[in-house]
Amino acid sequence: MAASSATPTCRRNKPALYGEEIWCQLFSEPAAGSDLAGARTRAEKDGDTWVVNGSKIWTTLGHVADWGILVARTDPNKPKHKGLGFFLLDMKTPGITVKPIKQISGSSGFNEIFFENVRIPDAMRVGPEGGGWRAALEVLMNERVIVGQMSGGSEGIEDMLRLARVTEMEDGPAIANAAVREKIADWYVQAQGLKYINYRTLTAISRGVTPGVENAIGKAVGAVYGQELPAFAMELMDLGGIIRDPNVSPQQAGFQESWIMSPALRIGGGTDEILKNIIAEQVMGLPGDIRVDKDVAFNALPVGR
Repeated sequence: MAASSATPTCRRNKPALYGEEIWCQLFSEPAAGSDLAGARTRAEKDGDTWVVNGSKIWTTLGHVADWGILVARTDPNKPKHKGLGFFLLDMKTPGITVKPIKQISGSSGFNEIFFENVRIPDAMRVGPEGGGWRAALEVLMNERVIVGQMSGGSEGIEDMLRLARVTEMEDGPAIANAAVREKIADWYVQAQGLKYINYRTLTAISRGVTPGVENAIGKAVGAVYGQELPAFAMELMDLGGIIRDPNVSPQQAGFQESWIMSPALRIGGGTDEILKNIIAEQVMGLPGDIRVDKDVAFNALPVGR
C-alpha cells in the first residue's frame, strides 16, 4: 500500500472477501496481452492524485464491477517492468467508460474500458511508486489457480463417464470402447494431478504464502484438459453435439457451454506459450529467452506503425 495510508485496503478487505462487492482486473490492453509489462495506459502524478488515460480490454465483469485493480505506466523513462503502478480503482469514478464485448456464446462478460483523465488518490496505490509489476505477478499467480480450477477437474471426468455409459456406438456402449476408455483414463490421471496441485496451492495460501510457479503447470494442463474433454464429449453425441438447448441435450448442454468458454481459459492468466516459458525457466531451470528490451527505457522501445 502507499506509504501515505494503509487503512483503505484494510477497510476494504471484508466486503471483497465476503463477496459483497464485485471486483475486476484492469490488466490487458490492445497492445499488451501476453506481454503485460508492455502496458501503455498512463498514470501521471498530480499532487496527491494520479491522472489515468488509456484503455483496457477483455476485462471480465467490468460492466458490473464496484472496484477494479489497475496496472498503469507511471514512469516511461524506466524499463517496462520497473515503471508500472498498481492501483485500487472505484469503477464509479468520473472518466471511466465501459463497453461490453459480444461473445460467440451470446453473453457479454468481457469489456473494453476507457479512461479519460480518471483521478485516483495516491492512497489507493499498492506498493512503492514504480513497483506495480510485483503486485501484478502476485495477482497473476492467484488467477492461474482459479483458471486451472475452472477447467472441470474430477467433476468433468464424472460427467464424461455418465455420458459414455448412456451413449451407444456401432460396437456397443461408448464406455466399452477401448479408444474411449483410453481417453477417459488419460483425463482421469490429469484430473488427479490437477487436484493435488490445487491442494498444494491451498496449503501455501493457508500459510500466507503467495502461490508459486506450480500454478503455471496446473493452468497449462487444466486449460487444455478443459477444452479437449468437452470437445470429445460433443463428438460422442454425434449430431447431438451441436444442440445447446439444456432441455434436449444430455447433461443440460454442459459440455457445449464448457467447450464454447474453453478457448478463453487458454488465454486468461497467460497463454500456453507464456506458461511453457515460465515452467521451462523457473521450474526446470532452462536458460531464459533473450530479452533485448529488458534494460531499455519504455519510451525508447520501437513501436509498430
